[in-house]
Formats: sequence, C-alpha cells, structure tokens
Amino acid sequence: MMELGSSHYDKVGNKFGITNWRYDHDKKMWLVIRVSGHREYYSKESQFESWTKIDLKNQPRVPYHDSDPNQCGRGWAFHSKLEREVKNDFPNMKYVESFVKKNHGVRDPHTRRTIMTVIWLPTDK
Repeated sequence: MMELGSSHYDKVGNKFGITNWRYDHDKKMWLVIRVSGHREYYSKESQFESWTKIDLKNQPRVPYHDSDPNQCGRGWAFHSKLEREVKNDFPNMKYVESFVKKNHGVRDPHTRRTIMTVIWLPTDK
C-alpha cells in the first residue's frame, strides 16, 4: 500500500513514472518504458485513452524517440497531436477520470492519517 504524498505519486494520487517512450516502425507499435522497467506496448492511438488526464499531460514532457529522421511518420503525428491536445486541454481526446476515495475509519498506524485509495474505471489496456 502506498501513502498519498509519497514520491511515487503526484498531488492527486496518479502514478506516472515514465522514463521514455518511442514508436517502433518495424513493429508498428508505441513502447512506453516506466521507471520500474515495465514495458507497455500500444498498437493504436486510441489505447492511450485508458490513461488518466495527468498521465497524458505529462507524456509530451518525457523524452520521445523515433527512428524516422524526417519527423513525418505515424509516431511523430501522434506525438504532435498529443502536444496540441495538452495545450488545448483535450478537446478531442478521451481520457480516464480518476478520483480519490477516503476510507473513513481506517488510519495509517504510522502517520495517523486516513487511508485514501486512488480509483479509476477499468479499461481495455
């Protein structure tokens, strides 16, 4: 169990921790590498809609790598789209809402604070 406010979570409880992401033209997939070393593969842009708004807002800030030197392929197109969506607060892109639920009556024995759980709806990914 992670306590809100620890270094693994942002101020509303979303875990981000992405070191870099890239588009592989041979596999025709995006690869997202987390701080933990976990690798996630996405074959469609719509699969990123399973992310929370905060994760999507941080995505363009993380180093992006693409083997296309001309910056005109599918990977760069999505990267540019994501930057536009973040700038305009996601007018055309869906994301998953998350919320924090307080577990009244349950306290952390060390801090004596009420335990909180971050919840978001299940997705395809």
